[in-house]
Amino acid sequence: MNQENGLRVMIVDSRRGGYLREPDIEREVLAGCAHADLFCVNAADELLGRIEEADAIISWHHIALQRELLTKLQHCRGIVRASVGYDNIDLTCAAACGIPVCNIPDYGTEEVADHTLALLLALARRLRLVDRSVREGGWDWRAIGSAPRLRGARLGIIGFGRIGSAVARRATAFGLAVGFYDPYVPSGVEKAHGVTRYETLLELLDWSQIVSLHVPLTDETRHLIGRVELARLTSETILINTARGEVIEQEALLECLAAGRLGQAGLDVLSEEPQVPDALRASDRVLLTAHSAFYADASLAELRSKAAAAARRFLLGQPERNLLNGVTHARDFKTPPRVVA
Repeated sequence: MNQENGLRVMIVDSRRGGYLREPDIEREVLAGCAHADLFCVNAADELLGRIEEADAIISWHHIALQRELLTKLQHCRGIVRASVGYDNIDLTCAAACGIPVCNIPDYGTEEVADHTLALLLALARRLRLVDRSVREGGWDWRAIGSAPRLRGARLGIIGFGRIGSAVARRATAFGLAVGFYDPYVPSGVEKAHGVTRYETLLELLDWSQIVSLHVPLTDETRHLIGRVELARLTSETILINTARGEVIEQEALLECLAAGRLGQAGLDVLSEEPQVPDALRASDRVLLTAHSAFYADASLAELRSKAAAAARRFLLGQPERNLLNGVTHARDFKTPPRVVA
């Protein structure tokens, strides 16, 4: 197969905060198979009239690929979400249209786990307060205030997949006691990792001094940490989110922080990025890191090459391991799609 076949992979990114400038890595991976075009847009409707001819799509950022676009794809053989999360894609509609969708769940695992530990350490050791004190002319160890001893502290991990388990391995090296809640991982995982499994979320929250979130955003996990769950935390608890902003009910979190019912928060993600509530910007008890947990030079390059390789597999009709919507092969585009009502 070569480019003379006219196959096109369309890469969709955002103008604001986008990840790609040129699709050089993608074109290298797709060489001899298809041509790659980059479309940077502010909203999905800007793709109408441009994306219909795509033979495969690589989806970056949070540009929504919903029914209006999906039903217009004339011969798309697959959609690749260049991320772990895939909440911007209507998987049900894509399945009804006969379009397989996959993600890239294994890129950046190390970076997100490292970033989680960096937030944990910075908050536990009060680094922001001490750094500010020194910059303002001080040199007094007491600026750290009250700081917990990490060895023996109880870390509760919500979601024990690739990243959650990587966080656990790092945390145990610091001597933290680790527990997790995840109803979807098989029995015995806790034994393999030497951690404690909790059968309910509330039991884990009651036990934890530090809570770290590592779940995808789905209908089930949206506002997983809401008012009821936040009420189980204390004025000493550290809450860390490097997953998706809407896993936490943000208004409830703001209320909890304002009332002093939560110790500190390390937030790499927010509900309405890039908007940051003033209360979070102003708080000395919140550390914000602009959805950067995934990033290292190597991890971004890895993600781009893996996403392009997945698109190539779709085009060549090869098996894809990380399918999300149950469709293993693209439909025969000589027949119309079975579009959901």
